[in-house]
Amino acid sequence: MTDSAAGICGTPLPLAGRHAVVSGAGGGIGSAVVRTLLTQGAIVHALDRDGRVQLALADRLAAGAQLSVHEIDLADRRASDRALERLLGQLPGRCDILVNNAGIAQVCSFERTPDELLDALLACNFSGHFRLTRQLLPALKASGHAAVVNIASELALIGQRGYSAYSATKGAMLAWSRALAIELAPERVRVNAVCPGPVDTPMLRAEFGSDADPVAARAGEIATVPLGRLGEAAEIASVVAFLASDAAGFVTGAAWSVDGGKTAR
Repeated sequence: MTDSAAGICGTPLPLAGRHAVVSGAGGGIGSAVVRTLLTQGAIVHALDRDGRVQLALADRLAAGAQLSVHEIDLADRRASDRALERLLGQLPGRCDILVNNAGIAQVCSFERTPDELLDALLACNFSGHFRLTRQLLPALKASGHAAVVNIASELALIGQRGYSAYSATKGAMLAWSRALAIELAPERVRVNAVCPGPVDTPMLRAEFGSDADPVAARAGEIATVPLGRLGEAAEIASVVAFLASDAAGFVTGAAWSVDGGKTAR
């Protein structure tokens, strides 16, 4: 057994040898998911629209980790279809794990939301994942134990001022996850959603930075979390890895809130 497939004292890693596709792999949560899956033995095919993956992961890859990087903008339908054809050529006829993580956010009141912003949010946060999953479906079915993990948001469950368009796209991810779980259950493909709360990522920091008082915006967000802090990307990644593993073999159609208790209020 190779080092990449074994843990301490030769104990098999939970995801050893499994092929995983992760979108949005260069972002805060995405790069944490990639690192966690690699650490657990998976062979990861990382997708990102601007090649940030290498910069985010270059100094953190475990020895023997197997990673391929694909520059794909899921919001660009024609370009992504061509890139995904190349990705399919690298898979061994199957895909064991798919993490639909890519996403963007922008604070904007409902009445000021332009069509261009709505279209961009829908394309990146929902419809791109719909098409990616559809294109990978034959490979997922071929796995025999495939797991799809969709990254939604706590704002798919509760409302928040300034996020009407973003919330709509994440609500779509959540509803789609439930419907897809029922449809793909006979094919032994599990589908679950993870709903992160406020997580300390570059995207959230940028949102705070766009506020007139970034310090107050951060403090106000933390005040909504019963645990009294922002989440860490690694905490989201650990739940994703669990849902992708055989330990969650009887879990499908579920929405996992990882939000410090924010939606429990």
